[in-house]
Amino acid sequence: MVVITETSDDFNCGDPGTNKNSQQLQNKRKKVEKNTSFHIPDGIAEIILAKVRRRGYPVLTLVSKTFRGLIVTPRLHDLRLRLGATEPILYACVGSTLFLRGPRWCILYRKPYSNLPNTVSVRLLEIDSLPPMPWGSAVVTIGHEMYVIGGCVGLTRTNVVFVIDCRFHTYRFLPSMRVARCGAAAGVFNGKIFIVGGCEMRAMDWMETFDIKGNFWIRGRWTTGIPPYVSSKFVTYAVMEKKIYILGERMCYTYTPGEQGGLLEYVMPGEFMSFFWQESSCVIDGLLFSTNPQRGLGASPIIIYDPKQKIWRPLTGLQGFPANILLHSSKMANFGGKLVILGPDEYWYFLNKGKREIWCVEIALERRQGGEISGKVESVAVVLTVPQPESLASIDVCATVTI
Repeated sequence: MVVITETSDDFNCGDPGTNKNSQQLQNKRKKVEKNTSFHIPDGIAEIILAKVRRRGYPVLTLVSKTFRGLIVTPRLHDLRLRLGATEPILYACVGSTLFLRGPRWCILYRKPYSNLPNTVSVRLLEIDSLPPMPWGSAVVTIGHEMYVIGGCVGLTRTNVVFVIDCRFHTYRFLPSMRVARCGAAAGVFNGKIFIVGGCEMRAMDWMETFDIKGNFWIRGRWTTGIPPYVSSKFVTYAVMEKKIYILGERMCYTYTPGEQGGLLEYVMPGEFMSFFWQESSCVIDGLLFSTNPQRGLGASPIIIYDPKQKIWRPLTGLQGFPANILLHSSKMANFGGKLVILGPDEYWYFLNKGKREIWCVEIALERRQGGEISGKVESVAVVLTVPQPESLASIDVCATVTI
């Protein structure tokens, strides 16, 4: 039985490891009287908690220590999955180009306004329980876990791999790769993580595979050799059509995994992949969305690549899209079927007295007859203000996990 008798320890934003508002929770706790009110069977309490949005967990932890205990158990998160009560959580790594420290993990926190119905406050909150992410890491998500693979510490590549449990914001290290990598491409196929490139051009080391169940790395094999003039460091990558699409420094490639070996191929120049595809991109419903700083293809700030038809087209609509976001330095993510863009203010130095603002744009997508896709800007907000001396802060990665 759950007995509502007292307050609990702090638990910010429904996420362990985000402790910025712990003092506010302490102040709230002092106002709650310690008195028994009623009893709730454990099974019913779990179902109630499972159906509550994660942003409501901080308030619930003030009600009872038992609630606190239920919220921090894997059993509750498994119940959320079975009940279909999961929700997307957006993660971003924000760091300084001055290399004062590695990119720090943040979470996009959405809190309803108490006095304004149907409106929310959106901001990035730092998760200080996680280690800084090395620059140029490859990141893949599997269920509630996020794998951070390689990267650069300073100017040195690393072969370190760690996995984040996004339910509780804890992490653990995995066996290191055989080769140190930075700027590699990665994808998940048939229970294995395939990591390609990001190292010196040696065929025997250029690709590795991580067996998730067995917890070990395997040296990759190739159906054919590596094509000449392939970049040793990639700009970005995306998984579509059971392939890893890779944007190199000069060309685009596709990597097709297979049991007998992998196959790396050039993307034909006529598809204009390397011309239009930008680092700020993501995949939604099998289509590649990319920012469009050159404003080609109808002057839309966002364009779409269809890997089946092998064509680019503009994302129409987008009335109200802010013109001040620096698209070259932004990051894009699939946020539960919606498109989210995080980007710095292009005019920060002149308007904000040296402070740089990070903006968030949330776009709903709608398919129309004829295959056209329209975007509707649902919200625009400043989610983080970065003071000097880190005013050159940039976003290194942006990913979504469903919890």
